[in-house]
Amino acid sequence: MTSSKSSPKRASKTSFKAVSPFDLFYQLTYMSAMASSGIARGKVFEIAAQSSSPVAEYFVAINTLVDEMRYDYPEACRYIGMQAKSDNMKSFLLRMSDALRSGEPLAEFLAREAEVQGGDYENEYERNLEALKQWSSAFTSLTISVSLIVIIQVISSMISSLNPPMMLSLMGSGVMMSLFGTYIIRRSAPHEVITVQPAQGSAEQKQAMRLFRLLVPLGLMGVMILNLVGVPLGFLLILMSVMLLPIGIISLKSDRLTSKKDEEFSTFMRSVGGTASSSGTTLKQALTRIDLSSFPTLESDIERLSKRLQALVEPEICWRQFGQETGSKLISEVVGIFYGAIKIGGDPERVGYLCSLFTSKTARLRAKRRLTSGTFSGLATIMQAVIACLLIFVLSIVLSFAAMVQQLMPVDEAAVEGQAQINMGMASFTPGELQFLTNVTTGMVILMAFVTALAIILSDGGYKLKMALFLSMTLFISGVSILVIPGIVAGVLTK
Repeated sequence: MTSSKSSPKRASKTSFKAVSPFDLFYQLTYMSAMASSGIARGKVFEIAAQSSSPVAEYFVAINTLVDEMRYDYPEACRYIGMQAKSDNMKSFLLRMSDALRSGEPLAEFLAREAEVQGGDYENEYERNLEALKQWSSAFTSLTISVSLIVIIQVISSMISSLNPPMMLSLMGSGVMMSLFGTYIIRRSAPHEVITVQPAQGSAEQKQAMRLFRLLVPLGLMGVMILNLVGVPLGFLLILMSVMLLPIGIISLKSDRLTSKKDEEFSTFMRSVGGTASSSGTTLKQALTRIDLSSFPTLESDIERLSKRLQALVEPEICWRQFGQETGSKLISEVVGIFYGAIKIGGDPERVGYLCSLFTSKTARLRAKRRLTSGTFSGLATIMQAVIACLLIFVLSIVLSFAAMVQQLMPVDEAAVEGQAQINMGMASFTPGELQFLTNVTTGMVILMAFVTALAIILSDGGYKLKMALFLSMTLFISGVSILVIPGIVAGVLTK
């Protein structure tokens, strides 16, 4: 073996990426669909190396060992499996090595492994959802803690002298705690890409992106100009929320359509595959024979696909464009598996069934995530309203009492000596200190609005521009609080 040491030495330096259960589930679905066409073993491994999944790099390494180092496939799978960082990938490659060595049909082995890996993916996804639920509750507790820090600091300034450095450091710590909670939500939530790039996606996604590029710069410019004119901060926040609202509404509509398309696509795969197999026709003819009313959300996309195929446009381009225009990353990936497997001779019904299993399981798990994130978004929005009202309420009390004390205290020399003996912290507020308290408190309200919106979209995982909707709500709540609460406090203290 001295003459072959160079090969293991190079392979041992190969840095393989960690493989998630979803990536392996997708790769096995891809390979089982391709293998169902009855192609040779070497062709299956060659196609597996062309997948868009991170798992493809393992098969690139396996093909390199087979083609350049004259390994056989069982031994190459075993060797690369021992180099794998992920336990699931290592276990799969070792099982694949045993199956190839024993002569088990590759298509049957891959189909069985895809079904088993689907169960592992489901279990891991549900564990992540449970963690997301727990950390969502923890995030609300963190936001309450941050608000208490600010409230205590503002109230303590009424009793003792104001210490701006200490107040800024404690409030900064509170913001860091909230950001840490947001980071934990991102880590605990299932990692998945739900939508395609907006420039290549559905009409709603493109429209939301166009509005984002138009309204956000206009809104920022308008806010800066109005701020120079002297418009109150509350009105500026409400204006910004109004500018963000159309982007959020269209993004929400796009996200819901994408979810419905994912759910309908599983049935569509089975229908078009079954029709093509039973009637012995091509996919182009099968599309004209199925009842599109069964897929109301996908109907326009399917009609557009069928028209392009009838116009003799290259089928691969038609199917790829169909996947992109749905706006769903899941559909875009599965369409490539479906058409690619049938193109090399796979049975449409069998391929459609395998793709349907993958799509339906993924769509069903994402529906559970939307339920969890929907509950959290409602709770987080309510908490933002409570926090904004409490912070502005306490600040308004401090400002009102400071103004009342300044009016009641006499200004002659005897009063100045009495004031020095009494040493009332609240009466000693300077206009600069009151402005500092106002800026810090309102700044915390705005920061918490951004942090809350970020936490909601990270838990949701949908179309990222949907954050504009959540940010619009939190900014609107903050703006209304800044405008309304001081008047209410002033009215109560006057009475």
